[in-house]
Amino acid sequence: MERFRLYLQLMRVDKPIGFFLLMWPVIWAFIVSTQGNPNIIYLIIFAVGIVATRSAGCIINDYFDQDFDIKVERTKNRVLASKKVSNQEALILFGFLISICFILLLMLGFKIILLTVFSLALLILYPLTKRYFKVPQLILGMAFGSSIPMVFVLEKGFIDSNCILLYILTIIWAIVYDTYYAMADKDDDKKIGIKSSAIFFGKNDIAYSLNLHFVVIIGFILLGLMNSYTFIYYLFVGISVLCIIYQNILVRSRKPYQCISAFENNNIFGLIITFGLIFNYI
Repeated sequence: MERFRLYLQLMRVDKPIGFFLLMWPVIWAFIVSTQGNPNIIYLIIFAVGIVATRSAGCIINDYFDQDFDIKVERTKNRVLASKKVSNQEALILFGFLISICFILLLMLGFKIILLTVFSLALLILYPLTKRYFKVPQLILGMAFGSSIPMVFVLEKGFIDSNCILLYILTIIWAIVYDTYYAMADKDDDKKIGIKSSAIFFGKNDIAYSLNLHFVVIIGFILLGLMNSYTFIYYLFVGISVLCIIYQNILVRSRKPYQCISAFENNNIFGLIITFGLIFNYI
């Protein structure tokens, strides 16, 4: 039972925020691509797949980062960094989760399998980019948004302008919230040589994040105009701005726990946008 508990920690089951940040863009894609009438079976398959994919991503991230994690106060007790779980156990669990994803993909067709190769490559590449690429959050955003074209191909058979816009917005949004996350470890990351958007933006990290978040808002307004959405949609987009303001207030203290709180508040932002899309079609 103790081993099982450690495996769940490795998969971040105790911290579901990552699942929701992955899931909201998928729900957006389902709603937009089907004009509010998504295939529930497909949605469930994607939800299960995201649980498995996110868990696999956490494992491979900790596998590559364990030598760095042990040097960072917030991450030094992670199960791989603290040697509570062996590398072999972690890789076996990673393989098991990827196998679950592959079984789910067999239900969705060959085109989706091809798109998943791109997603899997980003999943594995992301932890390594933190060593060499100044803004690894860009790769994270590409990985987190990679389910969007899968949904559009599955539901519509092709990728359209809505798909491209949602994908770009998801990438920018991921850069914003993961910059807040990286701000919590900014000093430690500088010492050990880990790269992040928080370090790249320097002392203007808060300003850049705020501006990028408003770019996301403009993008959602554009999405509404492209699809002739109703007033209720724009009302929810407007309400989501309150999250941006709140997050900006939190990170101004630069205290790690406040930065993490700002990161987590993006779950509420994603939920509000989702409500806007849902009520638009009711």
